[in-house]
Amino acid sequence: MEYGFCRNYLFPWLKKFREHGWEAVAERIAEGPTPKLNEEQRRQVRRWILGKDPRQYGFEFGLWSRRIVQSLIKERMHVDLGLTAVGRLLASLDITPQKPLRRAHGRDPKAVEYWLEERYPALKKRAKRLGAKIFFLDEAAFQSDPPLGRSYGLKGQTPVVATSGQRQSLNRIKGNKRLVRSFFGAETVVYAKD
Repeated sequence: MEYGFCRNYLFPWLKKFREHGWEAVAERIAEGPTPKLNEEQRRQVRRWILGKDPRQYGFEFGLWSRRIVQSLIKERMHVDLGLTAVGRLLASLDITPQKPLRRAHGRDPKAVEYWLEERYPALKKRAKRLGAKIFFLDEAAFQSDPPLGRSYGLKGQTPVVATSGQRQSLNRIKGNKRLVRSFFGAETVVYAKD
């Protein structure tokens, strides 16, 4: 009977079987090398990334990359990991590359909430009482800052990157047919069209 094995392969198996029985020759998945990071170190890497910015750790760039994570692990834990291993580590922690939301660091979340929960509903009631309509403007902008690349964040939760909020731009905003507002820099001009 032919199984496609060289007899040099069979003799070690037969020896293991004779000495230790079926357990010694049973098929099993190889365990692989011992991980370089223990569970506590893995949790620490996760804490570094989630809700944080690489600039908080002394890096000049505000987006997480495998290379930045690799440098941080080497600097803080004295463990050398390759980029592929860092990518596998991040994936195992449910941290995936994502395009982050851009938020100005001067943005006031309480003011946004106040507008949505109190100010706008009051304006809506007033407009209804006066028989007026509320128009939202549409904006087209040309900006000098580059679009954000990808950063790492928890799977299903888009990371947020704080920016200065200041940029050079040219905006054109248009409401309805009768009112066109043009904004250029800090100068505002309002035209009423008939």
